[in-house]
Amino acid sequence: MKLLRGDQEFRRCITAADLPSVRPGRLVQLAGLITCRQRPSSSVGVVFLLLEDETGNSNIVVWKAVLDSYRAEILQGQLVHIKGIVEREGEVIHVVAGQVADFSQKLATMATRKSHSQKIVQARNFH
Repeated sequence: MKLLRGDQEFRRCITAADLPSVRPGRLVQLAGLITCRQRPSSSVGVVFLLLEDETGNSNIVVWKAVLDSYRAEILQGQLVHIKGIVEREGEVIHVVAGQVADFSQKLATMATRKSHSQKIVQARNFH
């Protein structure tokens, strides 16, 4: 992400390291690689994402209505931009996604010619 921070799409994004200083209820923008997706059967329609940037990981909660609107971005995206609300429960910080944009095509411009046709990052998906 550090290489992409100067791009217009990511200029307003905070990092995972910034999240602890953000008050609950605030709207934030984050961007990073989806390294894990979870859709536990016990949480009907909810998806949990682990978003990684150059400073660490962020927990993202995606409710069913948002999943329905951004299904492809959430389930197929590798590099995503999230707009959402910060929530805190004790030491645990989540961002509840409201909007999701897929910028995975930016990874292709960073790939070497040899690996251009390969996926650069594979998320671990748990259902």
